[in-house]
Amino acid sequence: MAENTGNNNSTAADTVSAVVKGAGASKAGKALLGKAAGPYGTLAVSAWENRKTVFAILCALLFLLMLPVLFILMLPSLIFGNGGLDDVPENVLNDNEVIMENIAEAETSIEAILREKHDAVLGRIQAEADALGSDCEYSITDEFADQIIYESALIISQFCASQEDFREVKLAALEGILRRNTDGIFSYTTEVTSREEEDEETGETHTIYHYEYTVSYAGDAYFSGNVFFLSEEQAETAAQYASNLHLFLFDTVYHVEINPDLVPGETGNSAVDLALTKLGTPYSQANRDKEGYFDCSSFTYWVYRQLGVTLAFDGSNTAAAQGRYIAENNLAVAYESLAPGDLIFYSFGVNKRYLNIGHVAIYAGDGYVVDASSSKKKVVYRPIYSTGNIVLCGRPYGG
Repeated sequence: MAENTGNNNSTAADTVSAVVKGAGASKAGKALLGKAAGPYGTLAVSAWENRKTVFAILCALLFLLMLPVLFILMLPSLIFGNGGLDDVPENVLNDNEVIMENIAEAETSIEAILREKHDAVLGRIQAEADALGSDCEYSITDEFADQIIYESALIISQFCASQEDFREVKLAALEGILRRNTDGIFSYTTEVTSREEEDEETGETHTIYHYEYTVSYAGDAYFSGNVFFLSEEQAETAAQYASNLHLFLFDTVYHVEINPDLVPGETGNSAVDLALTKLGTPYSQANRDKEGYFDCSSFTYWVYRQLGVTLAFDGSNTAAAQGRYIAENNLAVAYESLAPGDLIFYSFGVNKRYLNIGHVAIYAGDGYVVDASSSKKKVVYRPIYSTGNIVLCGRPYGG
């Protein structure tokens, strides 16, 4: 759809042109307006005398009516049909579920291909480790074993922007590009250390070498230049696509309203202070309700429970339920208005939960968050990340 802007803009121009011609042709009616009797005649004459203003208003109204169409045109077309625009369902613009299913299918493909590349790197590490000598040992640090964080909206948008022929905007084409061009998105480094170890039987010492393999992920910045090879203009178009897609999901699909009247308070500062006392606490979903463990939502739940706020909705305190609590209680705030103690909700894929939320963190101020991280395996304090995946921010103690 975004790739069809030329044809649709021509239609809009033709419509405006028709209005212009109609205004010009109506000059002949001035005499008739002047002869019109009664209040309606007076209104007609007034309208004619102010015709330039009236025409400007009509043009503005026409533009406003066109805004939904223009907005749709600036969305990445893959979300309307993974089989290409020739395969788009007739009801796609009236059924958000169809769009969400298309996005989910694209995300599943992206995730699967990135996982293939990740596992290939692990295979190379394992082959190298298996070839080490008997005086060597090794360990692997892999923060991506459980989850690969990527911004699907940006990847989809960059793919659409990269295609000169909009008819080639198909999921199969995206999959082909990702498989061909993402071999370098995962890599690893090797650090070798040594220690002296004494044989208990002979008393002799020998050197043991330890190989520490660390898996790295190039991140979202890799895709533009190394996968889709975007020009500066294409990169700008992709950024617009992604921004509009986020707006579409947030305002059209999710219908979350921001409350501008919420004021930051000491409760938020206290939440941050409490959260920081739990740095290093082990992450575990299985043991989330046991003392000494947290997952992301049990962590935020615990912090605010100490402050008298129960972050739960309909008996659940998952990240999605906490997001629903925020939305239902009119506690949503704009990202630009974040204050210490506010909650930041992330979506890393379509999971059929509220807003597709899959993670929650506590904003600590100065561009940092505190959260129970599945990749770090503990509660951490770190710079705010993956801003493109943020779907909701909330101030739980407001209202």
